[in-house]
This record gives sequence, structure tokens and C-alpha cells, in this order.
Amino acid sequence: MSRRSIHSVAAEPLNTLLAEKALHNTPFTVCELRDALLEQPDLTTIDHKMLRRYVRNQINLRVKRGEVEWVGVHPHFKQRHFYRMVKAQADALCIGSDPGSKSVEPLVALLSRDSEQLRERMEACDLQLQALQEIAKKYPSARDKIIPLFEQEKGQARALGEKLKAYSKVQQKLAEVGDDV
Repeated sequence: MSRRSIHSVAAEPLNTLLAEKALHNTPFTVCELRDALLEQPDLTTIDHKMLRRYVRNQINLRVKRGEVEWVGVHPHFKQRHFYRMVKAQADALCIGSDPGSKSVEPLVALLSRDSEQLRERMEACDLQLQALQEIAKKYPSARDKIIPLFEQEKGQARALGEKLKAYSKVQQKLAEVGDDV
């Protein structure tokens, strides 16, 4: 089965699993998600290695977008990375998963809170970038090992900045309309 055909079959169940993880704020590994997907009737025929690669690629893509964050390494297994849905993305998935439920907070307040969380994460990225620059200056021999970390952190900071711009645009549009949804 090709990657495209896997995507057409596995995308929706993966989104459902991630929404469930976001709802309960539980960390997960790529292998956990793969195993849960293999229990789906439509996905039992897919090669487990190919499905793991698909899940890994989707999680890495979402990490780059800032939707998922790396939490750490699983303490009892071999180098399995823990991930968690980002709070703003988790809220969006949870709110979007039940269209009949109304949020107690107005949309403007939710956007404001999520924007503040994005700002805090961006500031943390900026501090890490500064620290990596200082380390690179202090230890030039380690520069080759630091550059990939720096580029990764820089990409994440950019992604957070773009998300923050989007939140700002929506907040401005709501303020113009005077909507307090």
C-alpha cells in the first residue's frame, strides 16, 4: 500500500486519536498511535512499519506546525519520544469535536488566552535561541552539533510567530465586526 493510500485511510482515525489525547491531555508515542490505528478495521491490512512511518511523519509535520510538542523520552523503552498536543491546538480539537456544545467563554477570550500562551512559548523559544548562540560562541568546537538545534528552534519560533499573526488577524476582524461570539 502506498503512502497516499495510507493517508486516505488513516488520516481521519489519526485525527480522532489525537483529539482524544488532547481531550485527556495525555502524552503519546508514535508506536502507541500506530498500535491504536492497527486496531481499526480499515487499517489491519497495512504493514505496521509503513504505518509507523506514516504516523511519525504526521507527528513531525505537526511538531513543525506547532500543533504537537515534544515532551521527552519514554523512561522504560528504547528512545521512544513522548509528544503532547499543544494547549491551543488541543482546545481547538476539543471544541471542534462537539459542535453541539457551547463554550462558556466567548471566542474573543479564548483567542486572547491562546495568543498569550503562544507568546509565552515564543519567548521561551527566543530564550533558547539566545542560549544556543551563547553556547556556540563559547564553544566553537560544538558549533556543528548546535547548528541543527538552533535551526530547529528557529523554525519553531517562526511557526509560532505565524500562528500568533493569524490569531491577531482574527482578533482584529472580530473587533471590527464587534462580534463577541
